[in-house]
Amino acid sequence: MGIDPAWGSSAFGIVVTQFVDGICQILHADEYKRPDYNEMLSIVWKLIRKYEVHKIYIDGANPSFIRSLKIQIGEEPDYDKVIDRYRSECGTDYDWTQDMKIIPVNFNSEHKDMLANCKMVLEEGGGHIAINPVFDKLITSLRTAVDIDGKLDKESTSYNDIFDAFRLAMKFYHFGNTRDD
Repeated sequence: MGIDPAWGSSAFGIVVTQFVDGICQILHADEYKRPDYNEMLSIVWKLIRKYEVHKIYIDGANPSFIRSLKIQIGEEPDYDKVIDRYRSECGTDYDWTQDMKIIPVNFNSEHKDMLANCKMVLEEGGGHIAINPVFDKLITSLRTAVDIDGKLDKESTSYNDIFDAFRLAMKFYHFGNTRDD
């Protein structure tokens, strides 16, 4: 699951995927305009249960929502301290994300890699994505996405919040990856 939480002028984007027979299938993709905080916690929780989500990649710019979601699923809410503890005890090479279900992602440092990964998943070897036409906002966002020097041009991209949620969900997948969770 990829979550791009937003409040106010932006939309709240959620994308849920599964990997079957070498293809990433989109199970849910939507944007929520002017969302209520508690309503979004409830919607995310329902999607986690419905699709038995194993990993959630979420924009790290919304720590209060991340903490609330971590509390809801029973994960340590002070994730910054947990990450620091992993780094001090296990070293900086340790992949602390393997021990968390909800993984905060820093867009400032990872946006270019996420955009490049999406491009590879969509284009390499004829593509590895199956999108039901019912997810028209996601399809439109993918068709209108414009890459300028490795950065998404949000002015040109329709439904850019759902696109960001898609980029977050794609962090789970790596080109040539055969994981199925």
